[in-house]
Amino acid sequence: MKKNLVLLITGGFVWLMSSCLGDTSTTLEAEPAKDAQITEFTLESRVVEELSDVKFTIDQVNGLIFNLDSLPFGTDLKMAICKLSHASTVLEIEYTPEAVGDTLMTYSDTDSIDFSKPVKFIVTAYDGVTKKNYTAHVNIHQIIPDTLEWEPYATQVTDVTMKEQKVLPFARNGQEGYLLYAQPAGISQPYSLYASADMISWEQLALEGLPTDDILLSQITLFDGALYAPSWSGKLYKSTDGQRWSVVDNAPYISYIISDVKEGGRAKSALAAVVEEAGELKFAAMSLEGNWSIGETVPEDFPLIGFGKEYYSSHYNSYLMIVGGRSLSNQLTNQSWGTMDGVLWARLSDINASYFEAREGVMAVAYDDKIYLIGGIDTAGNAYRDMYESIDKGVTWQKVTAMIILPDTYRARGYGSVIVDKNQYIHIIGGKMYANGNVLQEIWRGRINRLGF
Repeated sequence: MKKNLVLLITGGFVWLMSSCLGDTSTTLEAEPAKDAQITEFTLESRVVEELSDVKFTIDQVNGLIFNLDSLPFGTDLKMAICKLSHASTVLEIEYTPEAVGDTLMTYSDTDSIDFSKPVKFIVTAYDGVTKKNYTAHVNIHQIIPDTLEWEPYATQVTDVTMKEQKVLPFARNGQEGYLLYAQPAGISQPYSLYASADMISWEQLALEGLPTDDILLSQITLFDGALYAPSWSGKLYKSTDGQRWSVVDNAPYISYIISDVKEGGRAKSALAAVVEEAGELKFAAMSLEGNWSIGETVPEDFPLIGFGKEYYSSHYNSYLMIVGGRSLSNQLTNQSWGTMDGVLWARLSDINASYFEAREGVMAVAYDDKIYLIGGIDTAGNAYRDMYESIDKGVTWQKVTAMIILPDTYRARGYGSVIVDKNQYIHIIGGKMYANGNVLQEIWRGRINRLGF
């Protein structure tokens, strides 16, 4: 009896299951595919071979396709072949190049498409209903990368007329900034000091310890965190904050300060100067410890004032280079000189070469792996606004005729201060149109476009 009951229950269960399975097998249907995404985008061109290496980003949320790194200025994209990867459920892709109109065309991976303007893609999935829209935009730099655009940066630096000035970077209270030393026009006027964080707004500061009308402002030099200034009376002045100055004890008779010498390789930091000893002018250098080394007698054609200066590295050593200026024999020069220690100097340029007119008030700046010479004033008192570049550390010079030349609205000058800031802008501060003229109350700045990308 119990066995028959089990068989009855089992048989009923099997019948019920077979009935259910039979119903299911007759109602299942496949859902149409709805994925219409583009998953990869590349471009190729016979004209621009490197185009195939450009990486494109696909923003699936907003339907945008673009390259993060812009292509060079002037890249030709009028005949580019587009390669797309997409979901396997895509039925059709159509596109409209904005550059040629609004005609909708069917996509083929062999078509040449004009990508000089955005191209719109419409992707349709297999269900025939689901569509996804994309806009592909190829970013190209819109400015010539090697051009330097000059612009007026400030048109009124101080409210006093200046006959001499010197601007240099100097950190105050832990903040980067700039100091401007000025000698007001007039007889026996005390020096003035201004500070700025941006070279636009200048605040006048108290200044003490400098003798009236005795300092070579253009030769104030930053060395080992302190400022040094030579005087016509042979004394050397020092300041650790830029405001309070005092005479350096036990220094030789300082006639001129050339510049500081940077440490690098065998070169040690030093303050390069010219001192008077036994009635002769000699090269000299002060070490970080304050010890002086005296070198050879200064040659008659070595520049003592009005030269441009910059630094360069060669074979792991650091060098100081100066160019142009007025020599010991009171003649203008167009020669370049270099030193590694401030004591031993060598002529860099060919003594018989004449790459540019002899001049004083030369402005020199190291920029974009070159050294540039800007302006100056010649023997006849004519100021220049031309530029020369050197790719061999001042040995030879070539006139700049395009790309970075100064505009016609820039007034020719010499004796300006030149500073490159952390954003790679060159600043030309002040300067004079005549050797005995007053300082121009303006600042110009410029930057090579690609250094701002």
